[in-house]
Amino acid sequence: MKKLLALVLALVMSMSLVTISNAAFKDADKIDYKEAVDVMNAVGVFVGDEKGNFNAKENLTREQAAKIIAYMQLGKDKADSLKCTVAPFEDVAATRWSAGYIAYCVEQGIIDGMTETTFEPTGKLTGFQWAKMLLCAVGFGVKGEFTGSSWSVNTALVAHKVNLFAGDLDGADHTALRREQAALYAFNALSLIHI
Repeated sequence: MKKLLALVLALVMSMSLVTISNAAFKDADKIDYKEAVDVMNAVGVFVGDEKGNFNAKENLTREQAAKIIAYMQLGKDKADSLKCTVAPFEDVAATRWSAGYIAYCVEQGIIDGMTETTFEPTGKLTGFQWAKMLLCAVGFGVKGEFTGSSWSVNTALVAHKVNLFAGDLDGADHTALRREQAALYAFNALSLIHI
């Protein structure tokens, strides 16, 4: 995992030396966090839709977040080959398109269900949920500090301490996260692999 993230970080650093144009997206003029979106798109973690739009202001779902985390850790090809034979949650059938990503992230301790038996795959992802996932993906949370009733407070404290929210004009909380914010936090998380 750290090798892949290190390669992505090296790519990010080299790309920051070059001007990237997000004109590849038809709706590029609606993207506030252009550098983060460009870099995360260039490494294949965040992509646009079939019409060529990034849809920066749309919300991410919980299952989309699992796919993004799997892509960040494993790379596209390996992540896309993840299979699931047993439903990880009552509301995530083993045949669902996202089941392999969700099962992987649960197994790695990155994602939790909304309850013991439900995941809410199409539920809107909040800023604190995404921060928790990213922090766990890069090695935080091994002592269970992002679980229980104070998970969001602890997540916010660590995320602010390591500048996971740096550059966000709105800030993270318990409200639905926009795609461009998620790309920004993922971009910021790449710098955390050396902490």
